[in-house]
Formats: sequence, structure tokens, C-alpha cells
Amino acid sequence: MKHRKALAILLSAAVMGGAIAPVAAHGNGERFFESQYRHDVMEHFNYSMKKLVPILFKGAGHEDHLPAIAKIMANAATMSKSAFEKDTRGMEGHTESKDKIWDNWDDFAKRLDKLEADTAAFVVATETGDKAAIVPAFKQVGSNCKSCHDEYKNK
Repeated sequence: MKHRKALAILLSAAVMGGAIAPVAAHGNGERFFESQYRHDVMEHFNYSMKKLVPILFKGAGHEDHLPAIAKIMANAATMSKSAFEKDTRGMEGHTESKDKIWDNWDDFAKRLDKLEADTAAFVVATETGDKAAIVPAFKQVGSNCKSCHDEYKNK
């Protein structure tokens, strides 16, 4: 039974494209564990965006997959704030996170709370099948991503 549950978790992570990469040694310019973990969580957004944009705006892909893809995004949102809680300023290795995340934690955390709420609303919108509700909800999520990246991500 334990093995079945562990296998289900592993398969879910692999299907979602988020199997955690091996931890690289510090000092060689590769990501340290916390950075890699945050990156992997946020890659679920990247995966989702790459699937959603063609479905919503180019008539490509599988429209019936919208709720499932939106749920991947929402699940990542629920993990995002805790993935950033540890202050990693000064840790050796690659990160795209600006130090100002922890200097302005209240603002950053508020943005992630909003992202979580907006991705949950996006899931609800996708379940209606009504593009007039889905597209604005998707654009709100994208706006959240951009504003946070502009302020808190090294490019």
C-alpha cells in the first residue's frame, strides 16, 4: 500500500513535469537545493502557460484539458509561498530570486496569496467552459506573474 501511494506521487510529479532535479554542489554556479525546488514549483506555471496560450488564443490543443491544466497552475500557486519562505540570501549557488523578496516579504507574500486566489478563480472559470469568463481570469493570473517577476526575479 505504501509503495502504491509513493508510486502515485512520483508518477504525478513526473506527469506534471516537476520531478525534482538532483541537487547540485554549492560553489559551481548551479542551483542550490532551495533554489532548485522553487524553480521546479514555478516551472508548473511555465508548463501551464505554454499549454494554455495556444488553447485560449490560437485554437490549438485540447480545450477540454483547460480545467486540468488550470489545476496544475493552482496547485503550484498553493506551494509557492512556502517554497520561498526560507531566506536564502547569501547562499552559494545560482538563483533567480532577488534579495528584495525577503527585504519586502509582506509585499511578496501578499502577491503570492493573490496568485493563489486568482488561480483558484481561474480553475472555477475553466470549469464553466465559458471563454468570456476564462480569458479574463487567465489574464489576471498572467498579470500577477508578470508583476512579481518584474519586481522580484533576476532575469
